[in-house]
Amino acid sequence: MSRLGRTYDALPRPGQTLALNLFGVRNRLRMSTWARYIASIEHTERMAREYQIRFTADRLKEILAHALATVPRYEREKPLLARLEDPAADVYSVLREFPVITKQEVLADPGAFRSGSPGGARIVRTITSGTTGTPFATWMDIGTSTRTDALWWRRNVWSGHRSGEWIARIVGDPIVPLADADPRDPWRVSWVDRRIYLSSFHLRRDAARSYLDVLEKRRPEYIQGYPSSLEVLAGFALADGRELSWRPKAVWYSSEPMFEHQRDVVSRAFRAPIVGLFGSAERIVSAAQCEEGRFHLSLVDGYLEGQFGLIGVREPALVTTLMNRVMPLIRFELGDDIHPVPGVACECGRTLPVMEPVITKHEDWVETPSGRRVVSSVLTWAFKDVAGVRRSQVVQVDGRTIEVHVDADEADVATAGEILAKRLDEMLFGEMEIRIVRDLDIHVMESGKSKFVVRKC
Repeated sequence: MSRLGRTYDALPRPGQTLALNLFGVRNRLRMSTWARYIASIEHTERMAREYQIRFTADRLKEILAHALATVPRYEREKPLLARLEDPAADVYSVLREFPVITKQEVLADPGAFRSGSPGGARIVRTITSGTTGTPFATWMDIGTSTRTDALWWRRNVWSGHRSGEWIARIVGDPIVPLADADPRDPWRVSWVDRRIYLSSFHLRRDAARSYLDVLEKRRPEYIQGYPSSLEVLAGFALADGRELSWRPKAVWYSSEPMFEHQRDVVSRAFRAPIVGLFGSAERIVSAAQCEEGRFHLSLVDGYLEGQFGLIGVREPALVTTLMNRVMPLIRFELGDDIHPVPGVACECGRTLPVMEPVITKHEDWVETPSGRRVVSSVLTWAFKDVAGVRRSQVVQVDGRTIEVHVDADEADVATAGEILAKRLDEMLFGEMEIRIVRDLDIHVMESGKSKFVVRKC
């Protein structure tokens, strides 16, 4: 934990609230900056396809030339500079001559991927939470960090958020000290930027009731959360037979896939549209969900191979930054299976490229002894409409065994376990031993996220 985090934890609750409200001043300034940037790129949302291809090609050409000239890893590819200098060059064809870069390769020598001429702006670092394995650091200038933050905020703008409206957050905000295992009020309020912070680390039945009480009192226009946290909170509300007297304008989710069984629970509890955001901690690609339910890729932060239908789609996805000159990752293997859907005419009126919702990371599967790989998006159907299960996780222990961890009351475990074991046995072709484990503390990482499928072998 950072020194700032330790100082915050040592404060009494009024001091923590004051600190959050002071932080809210910074948030308001950031939102103002984001709004200006979103307005400046609004014209890209309705470009004709031929202009989108040209717009992206111009930015690709610039970032590829910069990488070839200044990044040590691309020294061997420097002859491609001459190709890029040809005004008639097909930039997308040149891009395909670059090597595919894996996360493991960058982790082995991150300095080789940093530009020797990054510019004079302040450099910042972002770190992934490790949901796909080893945490991964990316360096960028502060302007890139701010602009990519704005692209994530665009989802909120598209769903109607206006200045002054309240947002309840149940994400990875460490707003209640983890040393306090049973806080009286596991939430904090910032009036300055209209935020209700709910701790995703303290989410138990009593805490959930406290959360629902404060939500009904404050009546925020929006709820933002990880799907796993939203599922648990909504599940407690339904289990208690609590029909909320207010409904938000929308429920926002990000950082984890939203599976159908989760969507069903959240929808029934909050009776509001569920709107997603896809983004990567590497700040290399993002997509916001529009009012018609489609995920639209941005044109300004990165290029996803296949988004225009010019080439086939590869799994896991290959993405190239269009913005980060400090650490310009080219044809980077992101780890997510992303399926672009070229040529969609969305009823929202935006022409930005469309992708399917990301519901599976490339390694989120169970592998059976015969070599079948059954992905999380398939396995999740076994959990749909299973009564009493608040949260769940599938853990592949070894080549022949999976454990199904369920957070449920003791009275519900036997019945739920029998249903799940039967369904999963069918999905896995009878090849795996299935163990049901009652687990009231399903693993949550330091970020507050959890994974639906965990492979330990």
